[in-house]
Amino acid sequence: MRAVKKAIVILGGGLIKERGKWRTTNFDEGDNFGASGDRLRVVAGSCWYGKHPDALVIVSAGKGQYQNIPGAPTIAEVMKKELVALGVPLCLIKKEEESGNTWQQLQSVKKIISKSKFNKVLILSNQWHLPRVQAMIKIDTTLKSMLTAGKIELVSAEKIVLKYAPAEWKKIIQLAYRSSVLKKRIALEKEGVRQIKAGTYNLK
Repeated sequence: MRAVKKAIVILGGGLIKERGKWRTTNFDEGDNFGASGDRLRVVAGSCWYGKHPDALVIVSAGKGQYQNIPGAPTIAEVMKKELVALGVPLCLIKKEEESGNTWQQLQSVKKIISKSKFNKVLILSNQWHLPRVQAMIKIDTTLKSMLTAGKIELVSAEKIVLKYAPAEWKKIIQLAYRSSVLKKRIALEKEGVRQIKAGTYNLK
């Protein structure tokens, strides 16, 4: 593979098993913490790749909360398959499958970036998730310096798909963010941010 200067890291979230196959979740589905809409991250990653075909796409997440389920795949493996189905070449997808939560994902991303020669790395997740991601970055000296220097940048899946595929996604996103289940998830995220800032959050 030729050297690449751009990369996007898609943070993994929840999965659901449907008719014997695992897939990422829609906005009306979720994981142990509520509704999430992780499928949008994969769609956004494919949209972004379409405008940056020379970039590397990194999918990050191991089995996480599914580690005790027999036969469960890593979240990164599921995202990789979905990206390929959306047109992203297999050779431009890299998997990170060791992390079990957001903090561990960021630590793995830090190692990848430190070893790479990327000019910039985008960290992609849902809009509701990014405040907690940013709060975690700010308590890690290395990640914070990368963010300050512009080496990494946070970007929301919602922003990308509304830019490149608004007709398909605008109404879905609007309805999702008005729903009680996603409002509950956002409230949990805000509490997580508060705990991170207070130093009481369980990062492990």
